[in-house]
Amino acid sequence: MADNLRVAMIASNVLRIPPTNGFVPDGWSGAPEWNVYDVTEGLVKKGLDVTLFASGNSKTSAKLESIHPLDCYTDPLIGLGKHLGYEMMLLSQAYRLAQKGKFDIIHSQVPRSGLFSELVKTPTVTTLHSPLDNDIGGILKYMKNSQYYVSISDSQREPVPDLNFIATVYHGVDVKRIPWNKQKESYLIYAGRIIPEKGVDLAIEIAKKAGKKLVLVGSPVSEENSFWREKIKPNINQKDIIYEGLKSKDEVFEYLKKATACLMPIQVREPFGLVMIEAMACGTPVIAYSRGSVPEVVKDGETGFVIQETGDKEEDLEAMVRAVNNIGSISPLACRKHVEENFSIESEVNGYLSVYESLVNSN
Repeated sequence: MADNLRVAMIASNVLRIPPTNGFVPDGWSGAPEWNVYDVTEGLVKKGLDVTLFASGNSKTSAKLESIHPLDCYTDPLIGLGKHLGYEMMLLSQAYRLAQKGKFDIIHSQVPRSGLFSELVKTPTVTTLHSPLDNDIGGILKYMKNSQYYVSISDSQREPVPDLNFIATVYHGVDVKRIPWNKQKESYLIYAGRIIPEKGVDLAIEIAKKAGKKLVLVGSPVSEENSFWREKIKPNINQKDIIYEGLKSKDEVFEYLKKATACLMPIQVREPFGLVMIEAMACGTPVIAYSRGSVPEVVKDGETGFVIQETGDKEEDLEAMVRAVNNIGSISPLACRKHVEENFSIESEVNGYLSVYESLVNSN
């Protein structure tokens, strides 16, 4: 049945798919959009008839449906302040075609699809990419049964456990295109958005306490942002604390594969954390606080270290430093195999195929 399925893949048209350099605003990661791209390409390779709803300048092997030639971010007449209206128009276009019987399944990456999903017979499943212990979780309470939901980790469900969840499908990566190294250079890495929630300032403290060089890859919200200006920028000397800015995926992999360890002193409930599997695919172990998805993704003592916080900041930092000092006990090959066996794009695509088939068979 899967080969014949007609799938509407609804992405946001805020960013282009895929969100390569120049198409990602400062302070954004582009990770959800990259995942949409990878899953869409994987479904097409499986032979499914996929229509991607995204900006007109998106690149895809699927059929492309759009309501505007550019993504909202790079269109100077729209920008991020006016994107919501365009997102709603894109959703409307998808559901107009669904009313005409064009699709067997609607796979949305935009939770607001719940405002339209009950208007059609075609089942909608929505992947939740964000933490749910904030405004998004509150909004979803009003749409908890209007569509099916996929969580990207089991822990993501905890703030709103009574949503109409149908499955947990972990993110995956194309392991074959990610380089890896057994031999490591003497530096730690932080890769991701440079925001307080990710604990970037703590990563700097950990590196200093461990006497290690730290490479930061990612972008701040803005040069004027107080966290960047006061907590991060003064520590950058391009010798011990090195800032490389926002890099392409391939460039990030080059930094990751040579690093001794990837630091993630996360300060919020992490819904998944794509950089963790990217690091491990590069053969680089992850050291992270045990928040959100971390224990589901990192095998403590085998592919990195999962640090249980005590509530005492200094004790917790010292635990991270001890993990840095013990990182030589972790096998780069074990990290790579862990991703191959559990977090490949093939396993993610197969997870969604199972969801699609169960919904189509039950409707």
